[in-house]
Amino acid sequence: MIKIKIGTLSDLKNSNQFSRWVRDHDVLVFKFRNSIRAYSNICPHFGGPVGYHEIKYNNGVPVFTCLWHNLQFSVQTGKCTTHKNFCLREYKVEVVNEDIFVYIN
Repeated sequence: MIKIKIGTLSDLKNSNQFSRWVRDHDVLVFKFRNSIRAYSNICPHFGGPVGYHEIKYNNGVPVFTCLWHNLQFSVQTGKCTTHKNFCLREYKVEVVNEDIFVYIN
């Protein structure tokens, strides 16, 4: 695994999320309940972006919604709440001072 700087804490100030391409990976970094996490920003259904919209709540569950076909993914688990066969890839995140790093295979 390779540790790569993807951004800084100040990148999260406006909307608590951002996405960046890192070594052929489109990574969605977000802050939720004082925790910083990262998922693939590519929907496993058909490749649309899941982090285009900010986190919304559907029946009390915080979700990201794919821009293309409205599939919804739990912010907490990455699992699709609308089609059980899909799940977002999660990346390990490390914060050092103000810098945010992800680990890429």
